[in-house]
Formats: sequence, C-alpha cells, structure tokens
Amino acid sequence: MAGREAAETLKAEGNAAFQKQKYGAAVDVSNIHTLFCARGEWEDVERDSRKALELEPRSMKGHYFLGQALRQRNDTDGSIQHLTKALELARELGDSIRDGIWRELAKAKYSRWQVESATRKAEQAMLQERLNALLLQDHRKALAEVGQNRAEVQQQHDHEMAAFKRLLELGEKSYKEYEPDNAYTCRLTMEVFREPVVTPSGLSYEQGALQEHLNKVGNFDPVTRKPMAAKDVIPNLALRAATEHYLDTNPWAWADVC
Repeated sequence: MAGREAAETLKAEGNAAFQKQKYGAAVDVSNIHTLFCARGEWEDVERDSRKALELEPRSMKGHYFLGQALRQRNDTDGSIQHLTKALELARELGDSIRDGIWRELAKAKYSRWQVESATRKAEQAMLQERLNALLLQDHRKALAEVGQNRAEVQQQHDHEMAAFKRLLELGEKSYKEYEPDNAYTCRLTMEVFREPVVTPSGLSYEQGALQEHLNKVGNFDPVTRKPMAAKDVIPNLALRAATEHYLDTNPWAWADVC
C-alpha cells in the first residue's frame, strides 16, 4: 500500500513539474514513479537500494530511494543519513532532482523533531508534577515545624514556585515555534532557501525561482530591476550553509520546507 501511495504521489509531482516546464525534474520523478510501480513495496525498494549501493557507493538515487524506504519504517536517523548523502551527490552533479531530495530530507528531519518534541513535553510534564509535589511537601513540613508563624514560610514557598515557573517558561521559549527568519527565506517564494544564488546587485534568491523570473519576466533583478542574465548568477554557499544551520538549530522550521 505504501509503495502504491508513493507511486501516485510521484506521478502527481512529475505532472506538476512538466506543467511548470521543469522537464528534467519531470523525467527524474517519472523514472522514480516507474520504479515504484514496478517494485510495489518499500521493502523491495530498500533491498534493491542497498544492493545498488554495494555495487556503487556513490549512487545518488540509491541513497535517495534508501532514505525514503527507511523513513517509511520509521528509521529516521538512517533516512536522514542517506538523504543527506543523496543531496550532496545531487549538488555535485547539478541534478534537478535535488529539490525533491531536499523536501524528503526536510520531512525526515521534521518527523524527528516531532518525536523529540513529544518526548520532551512528556518528560517536562513528568518533572513538573514531581517537583511540584516535592515543593508542596517541603512547604507542609516547614509549616508544621514553625507552628503559628507561617507568613515567612508562605513567602518562601511562593518565591520558590515563582522561580520554578520562570525556569519552565525559559526552557519553553527555546522550543517556541514561529515564522522562519526573513534572512533565510527567498523574496520570491517566501520559503526557506534550498539552493540560494546571489545576483550582481548583492541580493539572494532561490535558484529555481530566479531562473523562472529570468525566463518568463525578463533579464533583470526582480527587486533592484538592474539588467542581468543567468550567467551573472553565482551560488550563495555561505547563505546555504547558514540556512541549514538555522534549520538544524530550529528544527520545527523544517515544516516550512516540506
């Protein structure tokens, strides 16, 4: 069932790429769709991918298929490892399938974040309940020892509870989800950068979105309107590395890429 669902998804992605005149991507996705239709199940995909990687360790599609298969059986770390390698190889080859690999990698990393987040919340709730009980126990013990003079004991208890609450709020702020920082999003797509490029004007855009602008709108910078052509664009490797670091340190933001 998983293989058939994946095949239908890939078929839709291939059709969408063709409609956008991204013919290279459409061919790549169609080839993957054919594989899924032929093989049918993720177990077969995993076995064949591992065999392909035994024969050729730098097989981009071997790593890509294996990464997807591992994610289907919830081996998130293994999935991320192989998808990361697939993306690295796709970038080396300049293969248009890298956008699809990036989105699969984003799904895997966001899935890992969801598991980690759920675990953290459960552990925090457990610790909060336990510490609340201990503080209350100490408070009652202190009240029993001081007799009638309870004001100071109550004041100390209130202070401890307030400090505990501030500590919890500080920890929660570290995991707060919000819109991704504008520094890491493209002006054209409003999405987090995957393959940023920089123009002679010094502005960065998502490579595919800028190329589409140059093809359909005109040979000028979308913001500054200064004349330029595709040959004037260079990859912004520093911004790409910074964006990936930002996503890894704020893993909830991977949802914006999925």
